[in-house]
Amino acid sequence: MNPASFEPEGGRIGLALSGGGFRASLFHLGVIRRLEELGIMEKVSIVSAVSGGSIVAAYYLCEMEKQLREYRLKGEKPNRVVLFEQIAEKFLKAVDHNLRTRALIYTPWYHPIQFIKFLASAAFRSGARAELIQAEYDRWFYFGDTMDQLPVERPEKPHQVISRSCVGTEEPFYGPRLLLNTTSLLTGERVTFSRDSSSGIVDLKTSDKNVLPLSRAVGASSGVPVLFPPTAILGDMLVDGGISDNQGVEGLLDPANKIDIILVSDASGQMNVKHTQSPSALPVYRRMSEILQFQIRNKLLELLMAWGDPRNGQNRRFVFVHLLINLKSRYGAPQRVSTSILPALGRIRTDLDQFSPIECEALMYHGYTLIDAQLSEYCCDYFRNKVKEGSDGEKEFPNFGSKLKTPPLFAKKVEEKIIEKMQGNTSKDPIRQDLEKGSESVYLLRCLKKHRWPTLIVGVFVIVLEIPVVLIFSSVLRGLVDWLHNRLDAIFYNFVPKAIVHFFDSLLTLIGYTGQGVAQTTDSAAHLLALVLVIALTLYVASYPVYAVIRLLAMLLDKWNYRRITGGTSFTLHWTEDGETEQGSTPTQQV
Repeated sequence: MNPASFEPEGGRIGLALSGGGFRASLFHLGVIRRLEELGIMEKVSIVSAVSGGSIVAAYYLCEMEKQLREYRLKGEKPNRVVLFEQIAEKFLKAVDHNLRTRALIYTPWYHPIQFIKFLASAAFRSGARAELIQAEYDRWFYFGDTMDQLPVERPEKPHQVISRSCVGTEEPFYGPRLLLNTTSLLTGERVTFSRDSSSGIVDLKTSDKNVLPLSRAVGASSGVPVLFPPTAILGDMLVDGGISDNQGVEGLLDPANKIDIILVSDASGQMNVKHTQSPSALPVYRRMSEILQFQIRNKLLELLMAWGDPRNGQNRRFVFVHLLINLKSRYGAPQRVSTSILPALGRIRTDLDQFSPIECEALMYHGYTLIDAQLSEYCCDYFRNKVKEGSDGEKEFPNFGSKLKTPPLFAKKVEEKIIEKMQGNTSKDPIRQDLEKGSESVYLLRCLKKHRWPTLIVGVFVIVLEIPVVLIFSSVLRGLVDWLHNRLDAIFYNFVPKAIVHFFDSLLTLIGYTGQGVAQTTDSAAHLLALVLVIALTLYVASYPVYAVIRLLAMLLDKWNYRRITGGTSFTLHWTEDGETEQGSTPTQQV
């Protein structure tokens, strides 16, 4: 059977990537890796992505097309798995910069121009946080790319592409059509952005529809309400697509897309059963939000199962993987993450900050093994029936017989060493310990949980070094206090009408009160508030060097912890069958 001859009859392959911050992005990377190894990814027609899924999908599809163009110019045919490793490595390096903290907390250091706008312009302040995180996306992932950089969707039938001698006969680059899902605050409906065609005769009458920056569309798709303000696009106010569909399934169920098989990668949170519930307003509100997302997810799953029901007369299939699937009792799936770490994987934060090598590899490997097991169980016969016989009798598509590769952290020798060290107590599993601490969303607290004494010692050391600097600028700080005191005193005094001030001063005199009058009280309040503001500003400025040093320290300690567990092997994306670092891999082969 020739894998190149695979064409689903009457339909195509759709891939749904759920929301869930960088946790979801990393889980999806593992799924994409296995799809590339099986040769399925290049056959996918539509990718429907939400939030964290949108971040990685837009980045991966654009970077893959750029790489393919470079190799075509060289006359070489690339190995897509090796290209995946190169693209994923760049993605992980970008994640290491802790984008959330850069955008939301230490804006003046990383985005000084936007910070000045924030202070000077009320119009900018209303959407500042969304603009800042989108600037981070553009800097580290999309590099100024617009929607036009996304791949051209493969036509449903080959004869739809007409070759003209004047423009050459070289086949254009094809790739999945990307659907970036958002939610409209105005209508409550799901709003999708994709690469629209703008090269036909009719399109000459209209303006370019592909100039929307990728960072803005992805920012709208991943804009968690409250944390980020709505993003205004084309007269609409858009927020996270996970509010309406956090799995990205609905876009693939549209009959117009003619999808024949749906692959769903779900790294969103799962609602847990509780034995007690606080009656306070905030905990009840949080629980209501969890229940709402739980119900929406269940309704979408019901639609998906109805879509794939063989009783509807259609030969459709779907594969669904999520974080809490356990392959322990699955026949024919010997490779999997340990049952003891699954709950910790499911509780990892859904955030946009720094992830440790252990968190990255565990999430990717879990998605990698899950999609292989689910495809083998539910779609193996489907693919074999759809593949047309080739004249050269090549291997089947996909090649489910190909062995799964193993990252260093889950190599057999590492697993044996961990089991021996645990002595039956799974709580001593170092991988589990790292993942459990990863549920803490506050960055500094997470560093303290993982590396308590190094974080405390280095943090105190940096603070001690900052004390002389603060003392040197003490006169400047006193001047700032006096300046704020005068401004605040004027505001307070003018806020209270003078007639009321004199009335209360006279009343206090009549009753024999000898303390401060109203005017003196406002002066003292202004001085106290000015002092508090200057102290807060000083602590904020001083906290940045502490954060910067602790972040670098945490990165080094996380890498050291990874090497300690693996016996000296560094974090790598070059997986092999025995879990050792792959040597001599080549990204290309001659055409």
